[in-house]
Amino acid sequence: MQKYLDNTINPNVAFVEDIKNLSSTKDLSSKKLCIIKTNFKDLNPLKQLRQKFPNTEFWLTSSDISRKNILQANYYGVKNVIPFPFDIKIIREFFQKKQQKSTEDKYTCEGYSWMKGLKIMIVDDNPMNIELLVETFASSGLNISTFQKPQNALDALMKEKFDLFLLDVMMPDISGFDLAQKIKESEFNKDTPVIFISALSDPENKITGYDLGSCAYIEKPFDVNVVRSQVFNILKSRKLQLAMNSTKESFIAMVAHDLKSPVNAEITALELLLQKIPTQKDIENNEIITDLLQAAKYMKNLVDNILYKYKFETNNVSLNKDYFSLNSLITESVAEMKYLAADKKQLFVFKNTAKHYTVCIDYIEIKRVLHNLFSNAIEHAPRNSIIEVFLSENKFNLQIAVENTLKHIPPQNINDIFEKFVSFADKSKCVNSGLGLYVAKRIIEAHKGTIKAEIKNNNKIRFTIQMPKETSKSI
Repeated sequence: MQKYLDNTINPNVAFVEDIKNLSSTKDLSSKKLCIIKTNFKDLNPLKQLRQKFPNTEFWLTSSDISRKNILQANYYGVKNVIPFPFDIKIIREFFQKKQQKSTEDKYTCEGYSWMKGLKIMIVDDNPMNIELLVETFASSGLNISTFQKPQNALDALMKEKFDLFLLDVMMPDISGFDLAQKIKESEFNKDTPVIFISALSDPENKITGYDLGSCAYIEKPFDVNVVRSQVFNILKSRKLQLAMNSTKESFIAMVAHDLKSPVNAEITALELLLQKIPTQKDIENNEIITDLLQAAKYMKNLVDNILYKYKFETNNVSLNKDYFSLNSLITESVAEMKYLAADKKQLFVFKNTAKHYTVCIDYIEIKRVLHNLFSNAIEHAPRNSIIEVFLSENKFNLQIAVENTLKHIPPQNINDIFEKFVSFADKSKCVNSGLGLYVAKRIIEAHKGTIKAEIKNNNKIRFTIQMPKETSKSI
């Protein structure tokens, strides 16, 4: 077959009639392409060969090409399997593409510089597949993490944020589908796109992959150029989306920041005005100003929540901790809510069974949490009801709980209300941004605590905060 190669490509190509003759092939290091005729019986020599000659690309050619044989070739890192006898045009096209690639590599470095530092994770129990994918993205500037064991990948994604996951489906212990589900449930990567790369090509598995939210399902054996293009375009779309979201968030935060000063000024003015109006002589004006003051305080709380959401998500929140009495903090916060509760003839009842502990917290931030919980209770509890607040302790934690009756049964997955923009305000027919509980959760977690919600007796809801005693001391 070597004699059919023209003088242009003959010096760059080696044709081997049998894989057993590889060791006797001369000047293989100088060849850009080596084509081996095979019956797919024994491909083991390819492993050492690829390591010994990393700059030479190896193809297999055979009169017996099947899907099974192609997958076997891929396992040994062979990028192309062609029918025998083969058309010389295939080789010419290879060298033409190689020439184009050298030009494209320069373009890639310049045109895809935005990818530098983006993190992708590849999970596949076959090391040859991982090696092939790593080689595919070698010149992209991507930060690539690879795992053969899904459990190790799971541990990593729980601690670190990634920009894209490439998952094999059939893996031991944890399948790619199960791993994708874990990704969607994780704190850092629940919004990170997933691509499945699998030899399973039946419609059922593809549908399962897309139902899990994957943005592509690539069949093995795959074309590296197609995979590269898919990954680059998905990353580009994601980067543009994140940039748009960031611009939107920055704009909203800027507007909220600009509103903060006039709202605070309005509250101060209304409080001064309310002090000057004799309650007995001008009851009507007193009620109007009180309503305006409550509305202004609601606006202030909304603006603060927007700003704190933005700060948490841009890691610009720093806690100013010191030791404070939880009993005093809760008592003060309840007192500040009495006017809002009085409007609906609701009563706050505070019960403290804990010892006199102080806890190391950011006083303003924990008060913000309590205000959000109390405001939420006032909004969603019926008129003439009792809102109970508890401070208690166990061996390891101090516990704050807020419990109230609900006018309407909340969603089935009650803890979803800690997500952004989620509330059941529509059922209660009240205005709610869906940010208060999200901000509360982030503040508590920043204090190494937890917060959860639970339904009791179908008509009561209880919010429970756990604060570790290790940050506390008895007084």
